[in-house]
Amino acid sequence: MKTRNVDVAIIGAGSAGMNARREVEKAGLEPLMIESGHYGTTCARVGCMPSKLLIAASDIAHEIKGATRFGIEPGNDVKINGPAVFERVRRERDRFVSFVIEDIEALPEQQRLEGTARFTGPTSLIVDDHTEVKANSIVIATGSSPVIPPPFNTLREHVLVNDDIFELEDIPASIAVIGTGIIGLELGQALNRLGTNVTLFNPGNSVGPLSDPEVESRLSACCGDCFNKSLAAEKV
Repeated sequence: MKTRNVDVAIIGAGSAGMNARREVEKAGLEPLMIESGHYGTTCARVGCMPSKLLIAASDIAHEIKGATRFGIEPGNDVKINGPAVFERVRRERDRFVSFVIEDIEALPEQQRLEGTARFTGPTSLIVDDHTEVKANSIVIATGSSPVIPPPFNTLREHVLVNDDIFELEDIPASIAVIGTGIIGLELGQALNRLGTNVTLFNPGNSVGPLSDPEVESRLSACCGDCFNKSLAAEKV
């Protein structure tokens, strides 16, 4: 088994891990990023970047549908090509990811280590049983992963996590979104504007980060079917 002695070991090579590495290097110390999955960051692969690509397409569809209020009539031949929408999302997503991978692979090899890290002490790690890492400090930058609640296990073949949305081949006719947090609202609204019948479910009556009941009520009154359905939906 190899042994590495470094100043700072960083578990995770995503956005947070890369920022931590830069700060360690600025301080004149030796960093080591440890990654168990694919390089590319959550943001680029399944987060901010592909979601904004999908939202951009939905915004265009929304503006076209509302163009008549400006005296512009787009005609009856406007069509949303679902496969083309998602093909572009994946194509551009993969391009963004490639840039991130290039940046990581351009780093000195001694600053990168692939494998799953587990603690063997306060400042020591074993990575995939092939490398022992001893560090003065350890940064945990592993990010988060979607979790499917146990009641949905029996429906697993019908359940998508937010990461799966960008792998769809076409715009679904209908979809239920469990949770009215930021991610649920973003993806739910985007799909709704592209033609999906979206129903949002939430254990409470909250919508996104809003906490004022009057603001939530006004939001449901002015934001169309997607929000109206979410507030009227049964609790899960």
